[in-house]
Amino acid sequence: MFSNTPGLFFQKPRKRPLRSLWLILAALLGIVACLVGFQAFVPPSPYTPLSGQNPAQVTLLALGDQGTGNLQQWRVARGMERVAESVGGLNMVMLLGDNFYGPDLSGVGDSAWQLKFERVYRGDWLGRVPFYAVLGNHDFDSAAVELEYGRRGLGSGRWKMPDRYYTQDFGEVDGRPLLRVVFLDSSQDAAGLQRQAQFLRESFAKPGAAPIWKMVVAHHAIRAGGDRGNNQPLMDLLLPAMQQSAVDIYLSAHEHNQQVILHPGEPAWLISGGGGNELDTTRARAQPPKSPDSHVMLAERRHGFARLAFTSGQAQVVYYDADGGQAHPFTWARSCTGMAEGCLQPEEAPQLARNSASSESPEQ
Repeated sequence: MFSNTPGLFFQKPRKRPLRSLWLILAALLGIVACLVGFQAFVPPSPYTPLSGQNPAQVTLLALGDQGTGNLQQWRVARGMERVAESVGGLNMVMLLGDNFYGPDLSGVGDSAWQLKFERVYRGDWLGRVPFYAVLGNHDFDSAAVELEYGRRGLGSGRWKMPDRYYTQDFGEVDGRPLLRVVFLDSSQDAAGLQRQAQFLRESFAKPGAAPIWKMVVAHHAIRAGGDRGNNQPLMDLLLPAMQQSAVDIYLSAHEHNQQVILHPGEPAWLISGGGGNELDTTRARAQPPKSPDSHVMLAERRHGFARLAFTSGQAQVVYYDADGGQAHPFTWARSCTGMAEGCLQPEEAPQLARNSASSESPEQ
């Protein structure tokens, strides 16, 4: 028999609690917005530098063209922290220019400081070392702000940029600086570059003990195997000063990839421009270089960074991919006479140079 009771067999479906779902979603979005706001506008605490660093070894990570704030920049940063942790030791990071893509910085309180620098490079190692930066062409209109941020020691205090171009010694062995670096602003005009060439000469000829290793850091590559090619104006103005000063390495970016180029009688040309922006093409390693007496040791279209480790006996250069996977190691024995050509050699199975406290966490 059938019941006469309405709805006994055919009941209306119950309404879903849409209002509750929307409330939960709104709460979650509010939490996310608060976290983003915290990341963007609340500066981190001042950093505590690592102690007990071995002055007889200097280890650094280097990358440029990184200041996008995108996921790729964050991915590279995580890879950097993994390498510092696995190898055990880091003294500093060098940012090779184009530190802030997008709108010009509005001031030292611009949220880009948090989203493209402070909150990106964090961790037990990256959070406790200084970042020495140079200006790139995309930093041109933000230069005054970047300089002020460094001079005032704002944010975490890790951002080091005392001037448009400057010099710094790192490490010490038997009273000699282990590494002297001259940081340049390669976006200046000819007159500005001439002044920097003289500054370079004077920096490497300062009275006192001569440095064991000499390096110049700037944004623009001088010799390059990608679409942008060689930078002849920089070569004409800066190369003679570097040759006169017997500079070992010129470290740069601007080309969004990784390259190592050697040329007789010149510094080693190291490019590490895969810090976060879209990649540029490179000349395939199998192809001959444009100049018959240049040797392209590495040309990889890849995000990532480089690790350089210096001791009194050798320099070691290792390139990594974005996740910290090791690739393309090179070594340079200090006893090797002459410039980079013939001295900077690939190393098949390197024993990575480790700082003295390599087995210890920086928190220990």
